Amino acid sequence: MNKSITFSASDTFKLLYVIAMFMVIDGHIGSYDYLDFNGFFKYQNYHISLFMFTSGYFFNLSRSYKEFFVRKFSHLIIPLYIWNLLYGVLCYVLNNYFDFQIGEKLSFYNLLYAPIIDGHQFIFNMASWFLVPLFFVQLISFLCLKPLNYKYKDLIFFVSTLILSCLLLPYANKNNGEASLLLLMFRCVYFLPIFSFGFIFKNYIEKYDFKINSVVYFLLIFSILTAIYINFPNYNHTPSWLNDIHVNPIVIYVVCFLSILFWTRIAKIFTPILSASKCLKTISNNTFNLMMHHFVGFTIVKSLISNFNEFDWYRYKTDIWYYFFPYSEFYFAWIYIAITIVIAILIGFTSKKICDTIKFILIKIRY
Repeated sequence: MNKSITFSASDTFKLLYVIAMFMVIDGHIGSYDYLDFNGFFKYQNYHISLFMFTSGYFFNLSRSYKEFFVRKFSHLIIPLYIWNLLYGVLCYVLNNYFDFQIGEKLSFYNLLYAPIIDGHQFIFNMASWFLVPLFFVQLISFLCLKPLNYKYKDLIFFVSTLILSCLLLPYANKNNGEASLLLLMFRCVYFLPIFSFGFIFKNYIEKYDFKINSVVYFLLIFSILTAIYINFPNYNHTPSWLNDIHVNPIVIYVVCFLSILFWTRIAKIFTPILSASKCLKTISNNTFNLMMHHFVGFTIVKSLISNFNEFDWYRYKTDIWYYFFPYSEFYFAWIYIAITIVIAILIGFTSKKICDTIKFILIKIRY
């Protein structure tokens, strides 16, 4: 008799990481968007939110204030600044010695301040812009919830942040996507309800969620989204700049939450695949590296196929969004995705080995 196999929430959410990371990489190629269901689930309306939601799901209030801050700062901000420096140097070398025109100048502003208010300064690492909002969203949530002893403090926090976001987001357009502390504020305001939806899902929804038949579940989600898209055709927004908020924020969050619920159920259904796949596990454990390095991966792929006659070297050196597809076939997008995933993971693996070696040497010298 076969024993039943159970899977943890961690397994499901690791697969959700894989799905979200694939969407980010696929979306930045801008060719087909393989998982958007012919425009029904447009990536940028929720793909970064999947990371925020998952982070909220695993949100932990048991740590002390100091432990929480040190942990988050060391895991998010320090690596962000290290890689920002390295990519700043890369841009400097490419622009000054290889005729590239990509990224901003190497300066204290771009090294220290721009990552906080912008995140796109050196282009190659621009996908990491959301790490600073993630840090502040987690910090704000912790500082607000840690001292409270109310039974439904998490629910109150979720509702409060949702109301705050609905009141403030309409004003984000007036900032026109200008890199400033105001943009950082709008980014945090935008993500706070999504982050808190993660622990709301865990504490109140999850126990009922998977009791609903999947056919009924998906039919309900598609029906609601269809009604929304009929009333708001071509709805879309850009979470990095928030300069195109043209609908009521309630619509933004309904679409976002329903998309999250949809992909969470998909991840739950396919969790057994993750448990048996070393490849998917490797991807799920390297989301930071994939987010940080996939534009470099794209650039290396372009270099590998640059021998084709149609390849435009000028655009290659001046436009990060230039993608060359041999024979003008967008079907080659999957090659960009596959090779880029491997390259980004290798960069992360190599950098970790270098750091471990440096730490080992420093310990030896010390003792």
